[in-house]
Amino acid sequence: MNRRKNMQASEISVGAPLSPGQLATLRVLQFAVAALAVAVSSAAAAGIQTWHPPQRIIPVPHPITSLLRSPRVHRELRLSPETAERIESAVESIDLPLWRLRNLLSDKRNGRAVELIKELKRRLSEILSIRQMDRLNQIVWQARGVEAILDPEVAARLKLSAAQANRISSLLNAGYERIAQVRMNTQVRPESVKHAQIRNIRVETQRKVAAVLSGAQRNDLALLLGRPIDLSQVRVVACKAPEIEAEIWINSSEVRLSNLRGKVAVVHFYAFGCGNCVRSLPYYNDWVKRFDANSFAIIGIHRPETERERDVEKVREKAAKAGMKYPIGADNDSLAWNAWANHTWPTTYLVDKNGYIRYWWYGELNWQGNDSERYLRERIRELIGESAES
Repeated sequence: MNRRKNMQASEISVGAPLSPGQLATLRVLQFAVAALAVAVSSAAAAGIQTWHPPQRIIPVPHPITSLLRSPRVHRELRLSPETAERIESAVESIDLPLWRLRNLLSDKRNGRAVELIKELKRRLSEILSIRQMDRLNQIVWQARGVEAILDPEVAARLKLSAAQANRISSLLNAGYERIAQVRMNTQVRPESVKHAQIRNIRVETQRKVAAVLSGAQRNDLALLLGRPIDLSQVRVVACKAPEIEAEIWINSSEVRLSNLRGKVAVVHFYAFGCGNCVRSLPYYNDWVKRFDANSFAIIGIHRPETERERDVEKVREKAAKAGMKYPIGADNDSLAWNAWANHTWPTTYLVDKNGYIRYWWYGELNWQGNDSERYLRERIRELIGESAES
């Protein structure tokens, strides 16, 4: 059975300013690759000037959770260490439940996601001053880039017409479709070339969206976003990685992610009967050899799909045959699978030195030459080179 699903799920990219004096305040920081789902009504397509906010998909991870963990944003909001600690507690209360929604379609994701973001903002309003909350909203809108224009509050304050809103929706959809085509094009490599193409599409889309706005609206948008803040160094943080609860451990005693602080950890889900998984295993073994055990760790989670794969002795036998010498948790009861809201075999997660999930990849590594192993290997090296932050 083919259990492959390849999708790069977390990437950071900074776009260039749109045009001097118009959207130069908009330094784009893309926090998620999930497309913004936009519904254009048949009435609008027929030229009837009525508009309802388009059906958006709430980005996961949401920019606000990454921003609230950024020292740069802390300085901008002038947070005391005590206030920053309270904010971290508020973020941790919603980021894991929010992250678990990442693979759901908009109709199942949005309602719960909106509730979680509202709860976070409610708690923030009890911690931050009105001025700090206003500035935080500006920073979140800056981080979301041109997508923020269709935020209900932003759209209302810009007084977008129905025609403008629908045109912007169409431009964003077209841009996302082009980005999806580039991502799925296995002929485009290395990844740096693919990233450059995606960056160019984003910049082009930004310029087209800016052209839809009137000069007055562009000025209003600049005022609404406030003074620009450099977000290029903000780390995209999904959530604190859930602890791994496996029934049986192979090659080691129980592994606790909390005991791996200071190391970059790879957590990969697989099944020994999954061909896509088996073809990825040599790359994990190579990472063990490439990276110093003092700064790197890898954990396999074997979650069976078939009855045959539930045989732990078979798991042990297959692991030895594949040369897997690192810890493996046998997840027959799907405890880890559910805690991570995983949905496909294989999946690879990168966890930073502070225990936060930073990148993940669904599917076989290097499937049809997609260069994903190299991409993740470079991200591991990048995370190892980061300084750990409290």
